[in-house]
Amino acid sequence: MSRSVTSVRAVVWRETRSSTIIVTVLIAGVIEIGLRSFVASGGAAGMLGLIPLVRNPAVAALYGRVSNLDNGGVFVVWKMGAFLLLTVAMWAALAATRLTRAHEDDGSWDVLVLGRHNRDSVLRTTTLVLAEMGATVGAASWLVLLAGGQTPGGSAYFALGVVATAWSGAVVGLLAAQVVAPRRSASQVALAVVVVAFFIRVVADASPSTQWLRDATFFGWVEKVGAFQPTDGTALVPALAGPVIVVGIVWWLQGRRDVGGALWTHPDSASAKPFLLGSTWTFAWRERSSVWRWWTVGLAAFGGILGYLTHALVSLAKTDPGYVALLTRWGFGAMVTGIGFIALSSVVMSVAFTFLVVSWISSVASDEVKGRLDVAFATGPRRVAWLVSVVTSALLAVTIAAAATIVTMWCGVRLSGTSMSIATVAEAVLSALGLVPFMVGGTIWLVSRAPRVTFAVGSIFVLVTYVVQALGPILNWPALVLQSDPFHYLRAVPVQPFDLGGLAWVSLVGVVVGVLGLWRYVRRDVVS
Repeated sequence: MSRSVTSVRAVVWRETRSSTIIVTVLIAGVIEIGLRSFVASGGAAGMLGLIPLVRNPAVAALYGRVSNLDNGGVFVVWKMGAFLLLTVAMWAALAATRLTRAHEDDGSWDVLVLGRHNRDSVLRTTTLVLAEMGATVGAASWLVLLAGGQTPGGSAYFALGVVATAWSGAVVGLLAAQVVAPRRSASQVALAVVVVAFFIRVVADASPSTQWLRDATFFGWVEKVGAFQPTDGTALVPALAGPVIVVGIVWWLQGRRDVGGALWTHPDSASAKPFLLGSTWTFAWRERSSVWRWWTVGLAAFGGILGYLTHALVSLAKTDPGYVALLTRWGFGAMVTGIGFIALSSVVMSVAFTFLVVSWISSVASDEVKGRLDVAFATGPRRVAWLVSVVTSALLAVTIAAAATIVTMWCGVRLSGTSMSIATVAEAVLSALGLVPFMVGGTIWLVSRAPRVTFAVGSIFVLVTYVVQALGPILNWPALVLQSDPFHYLRAVPVQPFDLGGLAWVSLVGVVVGVLGLWRYVRRDVVS
C-alpha cells in the first residue's frame, strides 16, 4: 500500500521523484565516467596534444569553447557538458508541462485548487518543487566532482550551471503550459524552444564573429561562467535571475486565464476531420503528426548547421599539418576531410534517430497508462494491429526525418564552399539508421514489460550505451563489454566500411526481443 500524502508539495514530489532520481543518477554517472577517462588518458599531460582540436571552430560548435584541458573538470565540461545540459533542460521542461498543463487537461488541477489551496498557491508549490529538482541534480554533480578530486570553486560553478539550466528549462515549460494547450502541444513548444536555444549556442561558438549570440540563450550564459577555467561569475546573474523573472510572468499569466484555458488551444467544437481516421495504420500517423514535424525540423536544422561547419574544419586541416597528425593519433584522422567530418557527425546524429524511435513507440505505453486505449481495445482493432501500426509509422517518420537531414546537410556543405555530392551525404546519414531495428525491438519489449517507464528507461539506455562506446576504449574496458554495446557496430561511413555483419546481429537481437515483447503485449492485461 502506498503511503498517504498530506500536502500539495508531497503530491507533486511523489509524481516527479522517479524521474528526478533517474536523471540525477544519469548525470552523476556520466560525470564520473568523464573524470575516469581524463585520468586514463594521462591527465593534463595526455591532453596537451588535444588543445588544437579544442580550438577548432567545428569542434567548439559541437562541444562548446574551453581554454584548456588541464584538469578533469574542464574535460567533463568540454567532452560532455553541452549534451548533459541539453538533457537536463529537456527533462525539466517536460516535467513542468506534466505538473501543470497535463493536470489542467485531465481535470486533476481542479481538485488541487479546491478548498484552502487556490491556484496561486498550487502554482507556487509546483514551481518550488521544480526548483528543488534542479537543485538536486546540481548538488549531485557538485558532490561527484568533489569526490573526483576537483577544485571546490570549479565544482560549485559547474553545479550552479546545472541548476541554472534546469531552472531555465523548467520556466520554459511553465510558460508554454500557460500559453499552449493541450499538454502534448505545450511540451512540443517547450522542447522546440530548448533545442533552438541549443542551436543558437552552436552557431555562437562556430566563429569569433558570432560569439555575441551566447548572450541570447541560457546555454550561452552557463558556458560563459567558465567552470574550472578563468571564470566569469557575473554570467551567473542572468543565468539564475532569468528563470526567476520568467516565473513572475508565469504567475501573472495564470491569474488572467481560466483553468484549462490558454492563448492557443483547441476549440471546444470544430468541424469533423475524418482524414486518416479510416484504420489503425493511418490513425497511428495522424495521432503523432506533430511529433514527426518537430523532429524533422529539428534534425534538419542540426544537419544543416553541421554541414555548414565543414569548411572551417577542412580549412584548418589544410593549413596545420600538426593538427592532422594529432587527429590521426587520437583516432580522428577521418576528420581532416569534409567527407570524414560528415561521416563522424552522422554517427553522433544516430543518437537523435534512436531517440525518435523510442519516443514514438513509447507513446503507446503512455496512451495505455492514461486509459485512452480501454475502449479502443474493447470495441476496435486487435492489439497486435495497434502496436504494429505504430511501429510502421515510426519507421516512416525516421525515414522522412533522415531524408530531410540529408538535403539540409548537403545544402549546408555546399554553402560552406566544400564540394561533396548528395549521394555521399546520403550514405553517411543512412548509415546512422543502423540501430533503428534494434531500438524498435527494445522499445516494444519495454512497452510490454514496463509501460509506465518505457520512455525513461529507453532514453537512459540510449545515452548510457553511447557514452560507454565513446569513452570505453579510452578507459580500456574489456572487449566483451564494448562488443555488447550496439553503438560499437556503427561506423563512420563512407570513410569506414559499413559493418554489415555486426549490425545484422544487432538487428537480429532487436527482432527477437521485439517479437517476445509483442507476444507479451497481446497477452497481458491493460495497464491503468
